Amino acid sequence: MESRMRAIIMSGLTLLMAVTLAACASAGVTTVVVTATPQASATPQPVCVQLAPGAAPFTSINGVAGLTLAAGGVLTSGVQSGGGAGQYQVMSYTGCFQGSESAIDGMTGSTIAQLKQAGWGLYNLFPDPTNNAYMDNCSNSHNCLNSTDAHQTFSFVGFDQYASHVGGYTTFRIQVATIAAPSCLNDPQYYTGTPTYTLYYDGSIEGNHGNPQFHFQMPPGTRVSTFQGGGTAGSTYVYYCSAGTQASVVQFLDLAMSSIGWTVSGVTATGFTATFGTSPAQFTIAVNVQNPNNYYLRVFVPM
Repeated sequence: MESRMRAIIMSGLTLLMAVTLAACASAGVTTVVVTATPQASATPQPVCVQLAPGAAPFTSINGVAGLTLAAGGVLTSGVQSGGGAGQYQVMSYTGCFQGSESAIDGMTGSTIAQLKQAGWGLYNLFPDPTNNAYMDNCSNSHNCLNSTDAHQTFSFVGFDQYASHVGGYTTFRIQVATIAAPSCLNDPQYYTGTPTYTLYYDGSIEGNHGNPQFHFQMPPGTRVSTFQGGGTAGSTYVYYCSAGTQASVVQFLDLAMSSIGWTVSGVTATGFTATFGTSPAQFTIAVNVQNPNNYYLRVFVPM
């Protein structure tokens, strides 16, 4: 109430001053005119910053060599998901630029085309969002690439959630999935020299290689042992080191093998037995995970 009364009094004084000055002017007295200084209007935010709040001009994303955006493109800071035991850490970003979606997923000159030229493979694989460990196939408007250097743990990049806006602007999402190298057995007989990582039991390329039963996924960050011995009559031992825990490795291999037709039995905390097909062409693999930093799959000759 007090502030309101003060405003009314000040308004009255201003009016009295104006009348007094006018009277003085009519009597030949110099008139003094007081004008208010206009307030400067706020500078409007760029359209892309309005569409993607918090975005800043794009420079790069750590770990994604060769990534480019259309001129003037902006990107928000990353939001993390995943990253638990044996999981990929997934960072999600919202991007914006003035132009069409084809600047991201077009056949030539686009963001994805330039990533391919930089050595990324368009295999359309990305971690399943329900657990960020098992690989899913990307499809439709979800475009995914992964690194192809088998001497480093694999990284994945996905583009989706495209949306067009007034003025020819496009917003979209970039997701980047990475995982740290595992801690392997400190024994040069098993792990020495340049490491070799694999996505599948039969290699790192999507699509089976003549034996579909062997095209099952290996746990994230799996390094292949350099140890070549350990074979016994009728079977071969293959050693691995993976990111995660004993439990996450056993659970992952159980799901990965059963999902492509292996019959899993005798599951314990340290492994299980899996069979594929029927005798006399039945394949058998015994999974033994005493420790994720060095475990083996014992592969038996078909019987």
